[in-house]
Amino acid sequence: MPRVYRVSDEPTLEIGSVDGPGSSLFGVTDATRLRDGRIVVVDGGSKTLRFFDAEGNFRTSLGRAGDGPGEFRSLYGVVEFDDGSIATLDPMLGRVTVFAADGRLDETYQVSRQFDEPGKKIRLFGFLANGTLVGIEEVEDQGVEMHYGDYPSSVLAYRAPVVQPVFVDRAGRTVPFGGPVPGSQTVAEIRASVGGGGIRVGGGLVSVPFLRSLQVAVRGDWIALGPIDEYLVAVFDADGAPRAFFGGPQPRETPEGVYEAWLDRQVGKFARRSERSEWRRRYEAFLSSDLAPATLPPFKSLAIQDGGIVWREVYDPTLTDHDPSLWLVNDPSRAGELVGTVALPPGFRPYDIGRDYVMGVWRDELDIEFVRVYKLIEIPSE
Repeated sequence: MPRVYRVSDEPTLEIGSVDGPGSSLFGVTDATRLRDGRIVVVDGGSKTLRFFDAEGNFRTSLGRAGDGPGEFRSLYGVVEFDDGSIATLDPMLGRVTVFAADGRLDETYQVSRQFDEPGKKIRLFGFLANGTLVGIEEVEDQGVEMHYGDYPSSVLAYRAPVVQPVFVDRAGRTVPFGGPVPGSQTVAEIRASVGGGGIRVGGGLVSVPFLRSLQVAVRGDWIALGPIDEYLVAVFDADGAPRAFFGGPQPRETPEGVYEAWLDRQVGKFARRSERSEWRRRYEAFLSSDLAPATLPPFKSLAIQDGGIVWREVYDPTLTDHDPSLWLVNDPSRAGELVGTVALPPGFRPYDIGRDYVMGVWRDELDIEFVRVYKLIEIPSE
């Protein structure tokens, strides 16, 4: 019988303040507990790694904004190696930075192209315990791309690529594992104007509800990714060998009227009647096509607990980031069997899930960020 877990009513540790030295946080993208009990927080806002002792007192920080060695444009993910060194990832620069156990900059190496450089680009997700990077790269000439509108003036572009999970070595070489899977769906507006002897192209992503997003979680010796089909999750070990495939429950149909309400809000953002009419036509063409999602996403996000247990966040379109979240807990060693459920506090997102604790970022009603640790408690079966 699946177990039910809960977290402690109050956090056992809270890191962060509005004006405390070194502990004001913004844009946290990861947090983890090191083997010696210290906590390292990846602060994306300041482009630094913040180190705190086991009681949550600030000790030091590493890194800063920039493009040089030991500097970052973006920060995502952190791992501690056996020798105590710390590695972190800069997805925008496509490189890894390693700090020695004493805080010295050890090395920096490139693993993928920058956004403004030609060549194949790899999306990186995190480190395995052995230091191997896990990423995905697009499979050329596969997937779906459709345009709605009259290019080059403006167009609505839908993309659903096919991607290949890969291991990435220090030279940026990739080794595929598993097989090709559906990538994240996107809808973007592309604008072009002619002038000054050339064509200027711009635009940005458009937030369309219920698009599928490939989720990837990496921790220790385990990788989870999905949905790889309608709703399935695949779990691989550090060698890329498949260990479990599981899913359920089946995705639900999109609620009636949700697309119409979204369309009215989107079109209402344009000032001129001609723009509203033109964009309504483009949006309606996409939403009435076979490419528009007919069901809700099977889950919102993935996380991996210490030991390889996979957590799936239940997708509920009525909830906001300040509502509690419900997670389904599956054990790959039992063929992906559902072994429990966990409800996490409002405003809390998990980053480090241990056997008896959950660490993550919590935002208060003013959207101020704190790193919190809660005790993870199993509720006895009746």
